[in-house]
Amino acid sequence: MKNGMYYISPMKTLFRKFAFKSGGVHRDEAGVAAVEFAFVMPVLVLMLTGIIQFGMLMFAQNQMTNVARETSRRIAVGELTTAAAQQYARDSLVFPSANFAVAITGPDPASPNPRDITVDISVPFSEVSLVDILGLFQSGTLRTIVTMRQE
Repeated sequence: MKNGMYYISPMKTLFRKFAFKSGGVHRDEAGVAAVEFAFVMPVLVLMLTGIIQFGMLMFAQNQMTNVARETSRRIAVGELTTAAAQQYARDSLVFPSANFAVAITGPDPASPNPRDITVDISVPFSEVSLVDILGLFQSGTLRTIVTMRQE
């Protein structure tokens, strides 16, 4: 007691500011969610783009296989010639900006299997990838080969 009044020291005032409330020291938590979001968001965006990219590559592979199978079937039943089949295969692929390589080896009497028709479709990864954040799809090729026997 100082001069008949209660004296509160500056340390007690500081302690009261950070007094224990509900079992812990009271702290200002404004902005904590924004900081946590800033740490988590890049990882989530990277995962999401990876899922989308993988889906696009799977779609392209599936599309190439279906087109190669349909092209070889049409040659095998006599609906298309080899030259017309190459154009048919290029027109059937749904990636307009991609440069697909289509190679067709038709029935060849000199080969060990003279009635086999082989359709080989390939495209570089970089031409069918939507986003390539980490540069993983700059090299490499998607390729599908279908062989069918002529009727």
